[in-house]
Amino acid sequence: MVSYEVSTGVSERERWERERLLESLEAYRRGLADAPVVQRFSMCRAVAPNEDRPLTVVASDESADRLGDVVRAGGWDLDAYKHNPVFLWAHDYTRTPIGRSSWVGVDGSKLLATVEFAPTAFAQEVELLYRQRFLRAVSVGFRAREFSFRKGRDGSVDGVEYTRQELLELSAVPVPANPHALAKALEGGLETPRLRPLFTFDLPASCIAPEDAQRVLSELRRLRGLVSA
Repeated sequence: MVSYEVSTGVSERERWERERLLESLEAYRRGLADAPVVQRFSMCRAVAPNEDRPLTVVASDESADRLGDVVRAGGWDLDAYKHNPVFLWAHDYTRTPIGRSSWVGVDGSKLLATVEFAPTAFAQEVELLYRQRFLRAVSVGFRAREFSFRKGRDGSVDGVEYTRQELLELSAVPVPANPHALAKALEGGLETPRLRPLFTFDLPASCIAPEDAQRVLSELRRLRGLVSA
């Protein structure tokens, strides 16, 4: 049985999801289950020119995320994705894609993609937020094929190193959205109803500067309908 230690800086839901993922990876390694699907986001940047040009994103690189996981760029299998190069909103497989990747490939230690957004109101809104840098994160959804557990000094799992993985989809994600940019958007008159479908959770105060925390969190809660307008 794999022994693991989850950082105290994550929520209870993240802790539970992390434990289930590690159990699934261990079951796959033992030949008891299929390869699990992994979703990983980081502060990989979106190269968002203001000109009317396609949006290029750095979807993944080899830096360790806050849970200690690393995805090696040389391990990407892109064949299946190229047959259905969808760009989703927040890994939601039940709704229609908000775009597609016209090109995807590995450049050094980075997985890059050029994204074309769908001609729908919601997709165009997401594109605008990327181009104005209110959204900056991109996430990968992949099936783990080969990996190893990164061990801490006490022998517990301190992260996962993925060395071969099959890309399934790319997603626009609001976390980690820049709280300063969000606050600026609200102050600048960006219509709050347009933000309602984007932010469906609370940002932890630890991710927000103290002077912005209450103002931003209050607005997010109001958008969710947790308090009256």
